[in-house]
Order: sequence, then structure tokens, then C-alpha cells
Amino acid sequence: MRQCTCPEIAAFLTELRREDLAVSTIASYERDLVAFATWFEGTTSEAFAPQAVTPSDVRDHKSYLRTVRRRQAATVNRRLAALRKFFLWARVTGRITDLPTLEVKSVPTGSRTPKSLAKREADRLIRTVEQSGNTRDLAVLLTLRHTGVRVGELCALRLADLTILDRKGSMLVRSGKGDKDRTVPLNNDVRVALRAYFARRPAATDDHVFIGQRGEALQPEAVQLIVRKYARRAGLAEVTPHILRHTFAKQVLDAGADLTTVSRLLGHERLDTTAIYTQPTARDLVEAVQRLERHDAE
Repeated sequence: MRQCTCPEIAAFLTELRREDLAVSTIASYERDLVAFATWFEGTTSEAFAPQAVTPSDVRDHKSYLRTVRRRQAATVNRRLAALRKFFLWARVTGRITDLPTLEVKSVPTGSRTPKSLAKREADRLIRTVEQSGNTRDLAVLLTLRHTGVRVGELCALRLADLTILDRKGSMLVRSGKGDKDRTVPLNNDVRVALRAYFARRPAATDDHVFIGQRGEALQPEAVQLIVRKYARRAGLAEVTPHILRHTFAKQVLDAGADLTTVSRLLGHERLDTTAIYTQPTARDLVEAVQRLERHDAE
């Protein structure tokens, strides 16, 4: 990525750090803004500055991404979202008076089911972690797979939030999205994995459930790396904690649970958010067509 030399972008990123946004989120904003600034300077031969950008520039950049770079709608919309946030900050801080992004609409997107793993892929991922012998990592992966918690919620879990009995267990997810607590059941696989992890968990003053080598709470970035590491070993591409959340939701719905139940488990405020998991995936469409194939026995 090109080094950021624009003082306004640097100041904006400093504000994002002050807001305590995730490192990965800030890095994404930086990439998108630097890419726009590079395009702007190459197109207009002017130095990039918030006050120099017009609505036509933003529209032209949107068109450039779609027609020249052939970027998908989600990528273009993410870039536009970064520009909207940046220029809103520029107006609030007195750098500009009008928003060049105001009349530029996002690219329409069709209804798309979030990416998830097939059961056999999820099973292969878990087997790979089991083979490593790392009880903490296995507990992390199984908790993500069988509860659907967000990675931030997983990292925020405290020991007192867990109830683990012989035949049942539960996990209190505090202040999830929308600042609402919810209780999620723990199935036997998760309970067994957590017990094995607690038997080896290093002594620490930190009462977070999942801790790192220094006895401090595991951070979301570390969980991302853990999931990615085992996914690579299992021969799976682009697996993230959020994909495991999607996998949980899809498999629970496929098993016959209703939308209200899955919505409660995921901590969604609206049922239509959960309803996206009812949309068929590309894999579902392929399997549906394959079922129509004629067999030799017929």
C-alpha cells in the first residue's frame, strides 16, 4: 500500500484510533482512502485535499471502479462508505462545507447468502484443530462453530459467564450488538472442549475465558489468526470467525429451527437480518440441480 502523505487522511485515521476502532477496520479505511487519493491525483493532476474533491469526482471514481477495475458491488460500496465517513469528518472539523458524497448512491446488490462452510468442511476444520492437541484453540473454534458468537463477544467472555454442568451448559453474552445481553446454550461438544481447556488453562489474574501466553485476554486479531492458521492446514480458504458464525446460523436453520430461535441465538434485533440465512447458497443450487440427474439404474 502506498504510504499515506495526506495530512487530512492521517488526522482522520488518528481520530479513528481515538474512537478505539479495531486495527483491521482502521487499516481498511486507510487502504480505501489512499487508493482514492492516488486515483484523484492521477486523474486531476492536483494534490489530494478534501476541499478539492467534487461530487463529479466521487461519481467518476465509482464508475472507474465498476467499469475499468471491474470491482464487485460490495467492494465499491465499501469504498464509498469510507469516503462518506471521511468527508463527514472533514465537514465536522471545518475542512469542508459541502459533502461531495451526498448525492452519490451505492451500487445496488442482490440478496446474497453469507458465506458459510458445508458440514464436512467444518468437521475437517475441527479435526485439524484436534490433531494439534491445543485445547484452548479447540475450545475457541468449537465455541465459535456451535454458538455463533461474534469474535468480540467471544473475547469478552468472563469465567463467571459460563455455566457448565454434566448434561447442560450455557454462556451469558454480555452487551452484544444493541447493548443487549443474551444466553446461548452450550452443547456437549463445547462443554467437553471447555473442560479440557480449563484443565490446562494457565493460572492468571485475568478472568477472561480465553487468554494468551502472557495471561491476558485473547484479542479479536489473535482469534482471526488462529482460525486462519487451522483453515490453511485443513485446506480451506478464507475462513474467518464470522464465517463460522454464518455456518452456525445456516446449519441450525437447516436442522429445522425457526427464524425467531436463530435470531435470539445470534443476538439479532430484527428477523429480516436473520432471514438472509434462508436464501440458498451456490452450493445449495448445485446440489438441487444434481438431484435431477438421471442415474444408470433408471
